[in-house]
Amino acid sequence: MLTLSGGRRNYMELVKLLYLADREALIQLDRPITGDRFVNLPYGPVLSRILNLIRGGPIDEGDAPWFDSVSPPTGYDVELVKKTGSDELSLAELGILNETFSRYGRSDWKELSRLTHSLPEWVDPDGGQLPIVAEQILALGGRKIEEIQRIKEEAAACESLDKELATYRGQEFSAPSE
Repeated sequence: MLTLSGGRRNYMELVKLLYLADREALIQLDRPITGDRFVNLPYGPVLSRILNLIRGGPIDEGDAPWFDSVSPPTGYDVELVKKTGSDELSLAELGILNETFSRYGRSDWKELSRLTHSLPEWVDPDGGQLPIVAEQILALGGRKIEEIQRIKEEAAACESLDKELATYRGQEFSAPSE
């Protein structure tokens, strides 16, 4: 989104555009692009982790690529400091990002805030934050209960595999001997 925006963007606009793209990917592809958590904040739905990274919130070693590529905010703007590749994204994900930018990329943060406040999953968190569950977005996107359950099970299996594979990071893998 920063590349499509010319390398610089108001960070609230960026977070809103990414939310809209993730939401659309969830509906079309059964999974979001970023893997971030959806939350309702007073100014509408956002991606929690990305907003925390921009605001300098708690980080871990897995966050290093973000800080290698995106500047800390200057006022409300963030800037692409290093070109990133798109090889981690599928053609469908790239299509959703491009379509989201095409539809909403010229909107300012006020317009994007009004738009996301009009989404059916937005609930006023009364000054705090409320999680938005993926199942809710899928149901609002017209998915049947059976489909939602299948998607939920597949996501849980992928998360379990990711955790298991993470235990092998930094360790040498050797095939078991026969």
